Amino acid sequence: MKTEFLKPRFTGARFDEHTLPVDVASDLAAYEELVIELAKHLWLSEHPGRERVPRGFEKGFSLHLEGMVEDGSAKPLLSWVVAGALALQGGNNIYFEQSRDLIAECVSASATNHPLPAKFPKDLLDHFNVFGRSLREGEALELPRAAGPAQLTPESRKKLVLDAQRVYSKDVDLTGRVGEIDWEKQTFRLRLEEGAAITAPLPENFSELARQAGGKDRLSVLIRGVGVFDAYDRLQKLAETHHLELLPNQTLAAQIEELAALQDGWLEGQGKAPDKDQLAWATDRLVSSFPEDLPFPHIGPTPEGGLFLEWIQKPWRISAEILLPDHRCELQATNTITAKSDDKDLNLDQAGALPELYTFVRSHLTPA
Repeated sequence: MKTEFLKPRFTGARFDEHTLPVDVASDLAAYEELVIELAKHLWLSEHPGRERVPRGFEKGFSLHLEGMVEDGSAKPLLSWVVAGALALQGGNNIYFEQSRDLIAECVSASATNHPLPAKFPKDLLDHFNVFGRSLREGEALELPRAAGPAQLTPESRKKLVLDAQRVYSKDVDLTGRVGEIDWEKQTFRLRLEEGAAITAPLPENFSELARQAGGKDRLSVLIRGVGVFDAYDRLQKLAETHHLELLPNQTLAAQIEELAALQDGWLEGQGKAPDKDQLAWATDRLVSSFPEDLPFPHIGPTPEGGLFLEWIQKPWRISAEILLPDHRCELQATNTITAKSDDKDLNLDQAGALPELYTFVRSHLTPA
C-alpha cells in the first residue's frame, strides 16, 4: 500500500532547475529515521507501562521518493509504502503522522525563536546533526504545516542541535597542510591556511595521499568531510573525512584565483579585469610546473587585464608580465645597485617557454 506522506520543498540556487543534488539523499534518509524515533517516543508516552514499542512497529513505515512535484522549486514527493500484510495491521499509523507534524512544529519554532514543542524530546534534537546538514547558506528546506511552511535553514538547524548539546556538525571543505600522522589511531593533524590545526580522521583509502603530502610546505590538501563546530562557529575537529585531494602550489594558485573577483574599472575607474578563463589557463600552467627551488612571486593584475609576477631579492628586482589572452611574457630583471637590466620575451604557448622563464628568474636570484 502506498500513501502520500510529505512534499518537502527545497529552495536556493542549487534547486532552481527543479532537481535534487544527490547529497540531499542523506537529509531525506535522516528525516525518515527521525520520524521513526519520534513515533516510538510518542507511542511510549501514551503507554507508560510499556518499555518497548510493539514488535514490527517501525517495519510498518518506509518512505520512498516517488518523484518531483512539477509546481515546486525542488519539491520531492515522499510516499509511505507499507507491505500488504503490515498494511492490514494499521493501528500505529497515527504515530508516524503525529511525528511528521511535530517535526514541522519543532522546525518552525526554531526558525521563529519560539520555545520548542513540549512533546518533542531534547534527546532527539541530535538527529538534526544529519537532517539538513547538506543545506548551504541561502538554502532552506520547507516542511508543510497547517499554519504555513516550517523552514529549516543552516542557522535554524544549528540552533536545534545546540539546544541539546554544545557542538553541532556540518559539511565542510577545508584546505591545509598535512602534519603529523598517527598511523595507529588513523588520524592526522591538518594545519589550516589561517594557521589553526585540527585533528582529522584518516580512512585507509586516503593513507597514501596523506603520506605524499605529509610535512611538505608546498603540497596542500583539499578535504571534504563533516566538521564539528561550537556555538560560536569555531571549528573543533573533523568528524569524518569523505574526500582528500592533493593541491600542489596552492599558495600560488590562491594568489591568481583572487584576481577573478576583480571588475572592470578596478584601478581608479580604469583597469580591465582579467578574463576568468584566461586566469584559469595561467593558474593551470604555473601551478603544475612551478619549481620547488624558486620562491613564490608576488602576483597582481595589470591595467590591461594581464598578470604581473614579481620577485625581489637584493640587488635584483625581477618581473614577468603575462599578457592575456596573447600568452606572451615580458621578462625584466633590474639590478637596483648598478641599474643593469636584462630583458627577454617569451611565447608561453611554445614548448619549453615556462622552463625558460624559471631559468631566467633563477639566474638573477642570489642564493639564500
